[in-house]
Formats: sequence, structure tokens, C-alpha cells
Amino acid sequence: MAEQPRETTPLLTSREDSSSSLEAGALVASRSTATLCSGFLEQDSVGTSEMIKQETEVLVGSSIPLILAYFLQFSFNFVNILSLGHLGADELAGAALANMTLFMLVNAPSVGLASALDTFCATSFTASPDKKLVGFHLQRGLISVTVHFFLMLPVLLYIEPILVMLRQDALVAHLCSQFVRLQLLGSLPWMYFECIKRFIQAQGHMKASTVVLLFVLPFHLANNYLLVWSSAVGIGFLGAALANVITFWAMFIGIVVYCWRSDAREAWGGWTRRAVAAMPQYYQLAIPSMILMCSDWAAWELMAIAASYLGNVTLAAQTIVINTCSLTFQIPAGLSIAVSNRVGNLLGQERARRSQVAANVGLSLGALSGALSSVFCLLVGTWWGMLYSSDPEVISTVAQVMPICAVFQLADALNGVSAGVLRSLGRQSAGAWINFPAYYIIGFPLGLYLTYGSPGAGAKGLWMGLSVSVIISAFGQSFICIAADYVEEVRRCMAQVNKSQHFSSASSSHSAQTPTAEDAPEVSTAGL
Repeated sequence: MAEQPRETTPLLTSREDSSSSLEAGALVASRSTATLCSGFLEQDSVGTSEMIKQETEVLVGSSIPLILAYFLQFSFNFVNILSLGHLGADELAGAALANMTLFMLVNAPSVGLASALDTFCATSFTASPDKKLVGFHLQRGLISVTVHFFLMLPVLLYIEPILVMLRQDALVAHLCSQFVRLQLLGSLPWMYFECIKRFIQAQGHMKASTVVLLFVLPFHLANNYLLVWSSAVGIGFLGAALANVITFWAMFIGIVVYCWRSDAREAWGGWTRRAVAAMPQYYQLAIPSMILMCSDWAAWELMAIAASYLGNVTLAAQTIVINTCSLTFQIPAGLSIAVSNRVGNLLGQERARRSQVAANVGLSLGALSGALSSVFCLLVGTWWGMLYSSDPEVISTVAQVMPICAVFQLADALNGVSAGVLRSLGRQSAGAWINFPAYYIIGFPLGLYLTYGSPGAGAKGLWMGLSVSVIISAFGQSFICIAADYVEEVRRCMAQVNKSQHFSSASSSHSAQTPTAEDAPEVSTAGL
């Protein structure tokens, strides 16, 4: 009986001596399923039901710390809203507009660009004989978000006249501009945190971001109070932005320290100019990832804008429901990252059957989490608005929208997890081709018609339209994930890794050497 793999068991314990000519003449080891260690072969020969059980345990175990991390990040903005809400309506509106501006121009595109690391790092960690290829990809992610930041910087520095031109209230536009300019000091550290987080997660360190955020949260709470409300050091409205800057720098420093003190640092090979030359390959996945992310997130902001024309009551109710959906989405968001890294690692190990099972298990867990969120929305819909407002009209409007929100939850969870599977397959462009028309050709125009057209459905119309777009997106993305030929996906994965290895090989003198068992990367195999 072969020894069962442990968390620190090397991925490969034996190899056949083989090599093949790679693109542009670069030479790396060529492997097939037959060269995998006997423990993996034995585990991959189990029945489908047993494999489903194993993958369920792995995905649930790895997603729990990720879900907690997402809830912690969500809490930072929640604390800001509570703090600024007591300063006044103008201050709250200015901060909300600033957050939306930064979200649309900086955060969403940056997360999209960084999401390409979910593909590159996860597969390279298990497929490449040189672990430093993972660090090479990290460099490209850092370059992409840095370039994006400086491209957006002129717009962000002069956002006030732009907002006034768009007929925003002059005072709110001024407050927004001040908030944005100060918070820009923390934007790059926040972007780098997102990139390094993916670099570490691809190596099996799923708890890294959770540990860092648990450490940072108390400081964020204390800084928010001191900088906003303290009579000694408080600066009022801008104190919340300064607290965010401190928090973002603490997150960045924390994740770097975690990386340096863990074995994840072994995948960092130092800076190389070859990363710049290899950016076109990175952007082939990063740009579709950005479109996929922004088309989804921008729809929420457009819904808020559309609701604002229906009056303050509808806008308040819409804000409550959107906040609720954001809260429940943290579960499939964490699961999406766990599935993306798990499937990517398995593809890099050339384990086609298990990677397909893992993807299908992830989709099933996503559907389950969405179903539970749907039940939650149905159960609390009649009184949920009372937690946010005492206005009976607001509470009534929330109660009317929550049943539609319940339908939306199932599709949204499946949409999020299927996007994670697409990232592991490197098929972000397929998701972008589905998402963009689903939201902006079908869903959003339909929502506007139901709301402002002859049906006159009000806020419910916006959610009906959004639900249709999310259902189309979830169905399309899930179909691609389920129908994919995972043997072919393994081939595509290895071709991509070989191409990346060619770009980075000259930066490391040993990258073209035939690897030994001691050089093989380690990967978490808990539950196998």
C-alpha cells in the first residue's frame, strides 16, 4: 500500500528521465500521467463517489479561511460607513461617491488584472520544475496593476471638475475629491496585497490573508475612531480616508512578512527585466479577466445610479438590498478562489479526471451556498429592512425586493464559482464574451424598461433585469466548465506553462536543468 500524501509530501517522488523541445527552443522536463508518484496514481484510481468526497473535504477546508478573509475585508468599508454616517449626509455622500470612483477606476480593474495570477501561478506551481516561475508571474501581476494605477492617476487627481461637469453637487464633489486624493496614498499597497495574496494562495497558503486581516482589523477600528472622532488627533471626514491608507499599508506589509517567513518565499526569484518583455502573454489573460470582473461589478453601480432617479426611499431600499447581496456573496467569493487554485494545481499535475471532479464539486458547493442564501432572503425579507432603517416605506420596499433577490442569490453564487473555474482553465475570455452582453445588452436594458417603461415595476424591475443577466451568465459559464475536455485542458495548461518557462528561463541559470525529486514543488494534499 503506497504511503498517503501529506501536506508536506513532495508532489513528485519519482520521474522518468525525459525531455522535449519546447517553444523557442527552451528545454524543460516533459511529464505524463505515468510519471506521477504512485500515491497520486492510486488516489486517482478511486471511484468517482470517493473522489467527490475527497474533493469536497479539500474545497470546504480550504475555502473556510478564504471566506473569513472576505468577510474581514468587507467589514473595513462597513466600519467606515458607520463612522461617517454620523458626521452628516454630505460627508457620507462624499465618501460613498469617492468609494464608487475608486472602485470603478482602480479596485475593480486591478482585481481583474491580478486575477490572471489565479491561472498562471496555480498551474505553474505544480507543473513547472522551477518554483521561481510562480514569482516571475507575480512580477508581471505587480507590473500590470502599477501601470494601471499611473494611467488612472491624472483622472483621479482631477476628479472634482469631472464630477461637477457630470452635475454632481459641488460640495459632495469637493469632499469626494479630497477623500480620493488622500486614499490614493494607499491604493498601490492595496493592489500589491491582492497580487501577493494570489501568489501565496497558489502555493497552498490559504490562511495567509486571513491571518493578516485578523491582525489588521483591530488597528483599523482604533484608527478609524481616533482619526475621525478623537478630540486630540481626529481630523473628521478625511480621518476615514487616512485610516484606510494606514490599513492598506499594514495589509501589504503583513502579507510580505508572512510570505518572507514562510516557504512561499522560495518561489520568489528576484526581479528580472524579462518580466516586462513577457507582459503581452500576461495581458492575454489579464485583460479578459478585467473585463469579466468590471462588467459584473459595474452593473451594481449602474443599478444604484438607476435607483437614485426613483427617489430617496427606493435608493435607500436598494442600498440595503445591495449591501445584503454583497454580504452573502462573500461565501461563493471565497469558494471561487479555493476552486480556482485547486483545479489549477491539479491541471498542473496533469490529473485531468480529478481536476474535472474538483470543478464539478466546486460548482455544486456554489449552488448549495446560493440556495442557502436564497432561503435566508425569503425567511428574513419581511423584517430585514428594520435592521437598517425605521422608515416604514423603506422597510416595505425592501420586503418587496427580497423575494426577487432570493432568486438572484442562487444564480449569483453559481456565477461567482464558475468564474473561478474559468480562471483555473485560463478561459477568462469566454467568460467576458458571456458576461458583457448578458449584462449590458440584455439584463440592464431589460431592467430599465421594466422600471421606467410601461410595466412600471419600480425597484423590482431593476432586480428582475439583473437577475436575468446573472442567470444567463451563470448558465453560460457553468456549461463551459462542465462540457470542457479536461484532458485537452491539461495539454493547454502545460503549453502555457512551457511558454512562460521560455520567457523566464534566461533569468535563472538552473531553470533549463532537468529537475530531480528534491526540486519538485510541494503542494497541499490534505484530504486526498
